[in-house]
Amino acid sequence: MNSSTAVDSPIPPADRPSLLRPLLAVAAILTFFGFRGTGGEWLDFQVQAWFWDGRDWLIPKNSGWPHTLAYTGPKVLLYLFALGLLWAIARPTRAPAWLGRRRAVYLFLCLAAVSVACTQLREVTFMATPRQLTMYGANPGFPHLLLFDAKPPGYPSDAFPAGHASGGFALLALAFAWPSAVARRRGVYIALLVGGWMGLYQVARGEHFLSHTLATAALAWLLAAVLARVCRPSGVSSTS
Repeated sequence: MNSSTAVDSPIPPADRPSLLRPLLAVAAILTFFGFRGTGGEWLDFQVQAWFWDGRDWLIPKNSGWPHTLAYTGPKVLLYLFALGLLWAIARPTRAPAWLGRRRAVYLFLCLAAVSVACTQLREVTFMATPRQLTMYGANPGFPHLLLFDAKPPGYPSDAFPAGHASGGFALLALAFAWPSAVARRRGVYIALLVGGWMGLYQVARGEHFLSHTLATAALAWLLAAVLARVCRPSGVSSTS
């Protein structure tokens, strides 16, 4: 074997991210928030108390301009980003030189995979939103049950993991799309800012607990890392 082979065709670090760390993050969140006696339930309630005054939520369900800034607006921007990626995939010669088809495919797959995974998992986890709980004024409402608690028939399944924040946290794919350390850090900051903003809004209006949002972030991290190993977006020239 030519000794220069490893030098000529290395796999950039961004293309082989650790899967262990996001897997541990997912496991830690499921354990901490999914069982009683770990402190997760207490933490969820403590955070929720910042936004619940005993009668209503800090941000009403139909909140006008806050809804535009933290719900409709980010969704529209993410849709436009996805459309831009599709355009780059279909017309790679007209796409920006720093993007390229493979990166566009990878980023689009991450946006789609995280969104679909969070939506489908919510159908089987049987977790209620705070607004659906008796303790937060729902009438009729449901008791607060954790992920691994037995659920009675008819218990809602609308909350875990959080769906709205999934689009923002899917941008963690930006951390694996380019080999530059600066670009990767920037991608992490963008994803945490956008996903955190979208998730915090939902917590503040009683649509999710903190745990729901953290589970979404960890799942997005895991899926982005898995797809980075499959697509290897940063190991291909920007014009490919």
